[in-house]
Amino acid sequence: MLLILAVASLSLWFKLHSANRTAKQLRTYIEQHRDAVCLLDEALNIQQVNPAFCQITGFSKEQILGQPLKVFNSQGEPEDLACSIQQSLQKRRFWHGDIWSRKANQQVFALDLAISCLQTATKSKPALYLATFADISTRKMNELELRRVNTKDPGTRLPNRAVFMDYLERELQSVTEQHPAFAVMILQLNSTGFDPMTQPLPLAELAAAIRSQLPTNVLLARLSTNEFGILLPAYLASKRLDLHCYRLARQVLNVIERSADRGPFSPAVGIALYPDDGHSYDQLLRSADHALQRAHSADSPIQLFNQAALPRSSDSFVLEQELQLALKNQEIRLSFQPKLCVSSNRVSGLEALARWQHPQRGLMLPAQFLRIAEETDTIIQLDHCVLQQACEHLQHWSKTGLMRGRLALNIASQTFFQPDFLAYYLLQLQQYQLKPEQFELELDQTILQQQPEQSKRILHSAKEAGFFLVLDRFGAGLSALQHLREYPFDQIKIDGSLVQKLEQSELDRNLTASLIRMAGYLQLGVVACQVENEMQAYLLHVMGCETIQGNVFSKAVLPSELAGVIAKEARAIRQQTG
Repeated sequence: MLLILAVASLSLWFKLHSANRTAKQLRTYIEQHRDAVCLLDEALNIQQVNPAFCQITGFSKEQILGQPLKVFNSQGEPEDLACSIQQSLQKRRFWHGDIWSRKANQQVFALDLAISCLQTATKSKPALYLATFADISTRKMNELELRRVNTKDPGTRLPNRAVFMDYLERELQSVTEQHPAFAVMILQLNSTGFDPMTQPLPLAELAAAIRSQLPTNVLLARLSTNEFGILLPAYLASKRLDLHCYRLARQVLNVIERSADRGPFSPAVGIALYPDDGHSYDQLLRSADHALQRAHSADSPIQLFNQAALPRSSDSFVLEQELQLALKNQEIRLSFQPKLCVSSNRVSGLEALARWQHPQRGLMLPAQFLRIAEETDTIIQLDHCVLQQACEHLQHWSKTGLMRGRLALNIASQTFFQPDFLAYYLLQLQQYQLKPEQFELELDQTILQQQPEQSKRILHSAKEAGFFLVLDRFGAGLSALQHLREYPFDQIKIDGSLVQKLEQSELDRNLTASLIRMAGYLQLGVVACQVENEMQAYLLHVMGCETIQGNVFSKAVLPSELAGVIAKEARAIRQQTG
């Protein structure tokens, strides 16, 4: 029995001695290792560190013991990796990866970190982990520089052809039903030989000038010595993608032409559209290249692969340019269409309508140029031009006694959502000593669907300022009915498409009557537009619509003709009372 106890005691002594020796060896390993080593508890809090850890990080033992292991992304922003590391340690008893941390002086550095499990958690003992890492910041910087060299064109600092092809491949995979189309453009500086070393204009400066003409997220890359690639992604593509591309290409050529005195360029652009001109990157590039070759021999240096689409795009672009000049040259004029109160035969207001007196095309109505204006910011300039002229006329009519009721202005959605929309309009009115109560703002119901909460805030502010608010084209789309009570409109304007069918369609008569009754329930005024004959006016009057606008009473007139409209009103009143 004593022998057994002696053997057991001796065995226990050997085990303790072995454990102490192992612990001592571990401490020696930790202390002498040239890489940073630390012991972590189950929550990844630091329990012990070696001198290399302190030397690499700059932290003393007193500063770091008990602190959690902190890792960051490459920008120095905190990134919570603790959960993923702990999950890996629980499943595999090991984790390894390149991460980022921060030294005591807040300098961000890269580290190659490996964590292994020294002791699995039990009821009596917690888990213990051994972590080692080396500072690999220099290696990461070298990798970054190599990546930059491999992806950037050294002459222009633009992405190179490999990057362009990679982005094009990704774009093919990212098209959706919502964003189904994108464009590839190839810009060639010269159809003949081109040596960047002999060009008076530095190529980097030219590339920067081209880049300045493109939206931020449009990719510009250098494909070869003589060529640049432009990728317009699907989410930036407008409905008229051909026109959008033509406009961008024209802007790029303009900036190159302005540099022509510093470099002998004869640039051209070929454009291919997905999916019409190709379903793969090589098909799209071939289509763009074919269009480019045609551009060098065609009248226009901008060519779409689909030739039939180019004349439409070219004409639209020319019209857009001419409209911008028209605004500068004061070619936009206003006509005013009266609104008539049916029961009293009195003019109850006027609507300002833009007309373009084109020097070659003659008088142009809004239907001929508004679409082009709405596709660009030109519509904002147009609305401002209309406001200024309307204020001038209203100020004059107020002094002469010709004005009846309020003056209605149409507001485009682009103008409405400008940050300074209301402030700008109020400032213009103040300059002409006019009041918001003298104006109606007619807004298309599409604004209710674009940014509902922002629309509500702007409308309430306009209402508080004193403007009379009219919901235009009411009935053209019924999706806004459920939201109508949420917005502070004063009046609805029945869409002309319903008015035109009153005489022929019982369904449209019933629909129009229902809309008028509903407006009454909501305590909203009603005006009907495009009323062309007395039968339409009579039907609307019977339905309860007291105000009409259309050629049945008066077409849109020039400011000088307003006195004649007022005289017509007076004659109608005399006939009614006589």
